[in-house]
Amino acid sequence: MEQDKDGANARAAIYTRISKDLTLEGLGVTRQLEDCLALAERKGWSVLDEKFEDNDISAAGGKKREGYNRLKAVMEAGEVDVVVVYAADRLHRNSRELEDWIDLASETGINIYSATNGFIDLSNPDGRTMARVVTAFAAGEVEKTKMRLIRKHLELAEAGAWPGQACYGYTADAEIVPEEAAVITEMAARVLHGEGLNAIAKDFTARGIPTARGAAWRAASIRNILKSPRIAGLRVHRGKVSAKGQWAGIISEETSAMLRARFAPGRSDGIRGGARKHLLTGLLVCSKCGTGMVKCINGRTKKESYRCPKNEGSAACGGTTIVSAETEAWLAEAAFQFQDARVVGQTEATSEWLEQTGALDARLEEIASDYALGSISRSEWQAARAAVERAKSALPVPIIRPRNLTTGAMLRVAWDGMATSVRRAILDDIFVKVVVMPRRQVTGPKSFDAGRIVPEWRQ
Repeated sequence: MEQDKDGANARAAIYTRISKDLTLEGLGVTRQLEDCLALAERKGWSVLDEKFEDNDISAAGGKKREGYNRLKAVMEAGEVDVVVVYAADRLHRNSRELEDWIDLASETGINIYSATNGFIDLSNPDGRTMARVVTAFAAGEVEKTKMRLIRKHLELAEAGAWPGQACYGYTADAEIVPEEAAVITEMAARVLHGEGLNAIAKDFTARGIPTARGAAWRAASIRNILKSPRIAGLRVHRGKVSAKGQWAGIISEETSAMLRARFAPGRSDGIRGGARKHLLTGLLVCSKCGTGMVKCINGRTKKESYRCPKNEGSAACGGTTIVSAETEAWLAEAAFQFQDARVVGQTEATSEWLEQTGALDARLEEIASDYALGSISRSEWQAARAAVERAKSALPVPIIRPRNLTTGAMLRVAWDGMATSVRRAILDDIFVKVVVMPRRQVTGPKSFDAGRIVPEWRQ
């Protein structure tokens, strides 16, 4: 039986909520509000001006609901006599929250009126039982909906369906954006070439290339784009590649695999480095003390040179100097000639890396399957997985040349137009180090002597 507090002229608070992502009911808060207002009018209640609304917020997911919390505060303050909702499950969909509401309703004498469920009297056992049944049923429906959505997402992932959101390089309909695709292709080549992310970001910003949001480029932005399998036409589900996508890739699957390996946890590969100022700093090594040489201006000739630094308290001897321009030119030409001799070997190295990583990935799948079938314990699975992951991390990711820089002749043509960091990455890929020997001519004017340069070549 309705209490006097709920009679004509009672103060009514209307609460509306929709969680469209979970229920897919299509009942907007406007529709709910109309039905609640109609009920209040039939009862002769005076509706509070303030509307208590939570749009697109689930009552089951633990998200903060501003409208719901304001409604409770109004009830506690005694500013309302009755609460009107479209359906009882609009207020709560879990038993914990319901019990708190029952306590509040008992303390304040405020009950719930539903446009679809009718009067729910929380002051007696039958009313509370009804509220609990409605809530339990609603919670069950939420769980069923979640399971349907999880299954649907899995089916879409296994079918390689486009995820649906626009991202850099693609529209929301999976169409390639040509200008952005060209940027992705360039940044992928430069990273695999060995260039630092910060240097690439600075270059893109200086060239006026816009990001997806029109902001300045950052290393993290480039990293997030390149580590996504989506740009290679691959569908990801729960962090793993699940299928070949139904859309065109911007880069090849092999290139994507190498990029993801570069960005794997535990790897640095110098890819975050900023723009390099001096080409040979650290690559040139003093033969006398083994210290990396640095760029300087020669005190007597005023020519740019590389020297062994003489710093107080360090092991550097400061006894070796060599002119920079001629040394840089000589090493560049040596690199061009070396590159011509190893083009085939580079392709073989890339193929071998892909084969090795593929075998290790297959091993991870086998280990996971053994654990799922109960063949091994959780601790055994964790230990085996860690061992395989360490083996993957130990595989050096090949530094590959873009197609237009395959041969030494191509490198020679493009060399002067490259950023210093790009040229250094090429040299690091060819030389382990370059030892600079002492001057053989100790008197007379200093001149460049290529015989002083002793490279240690990479295999």
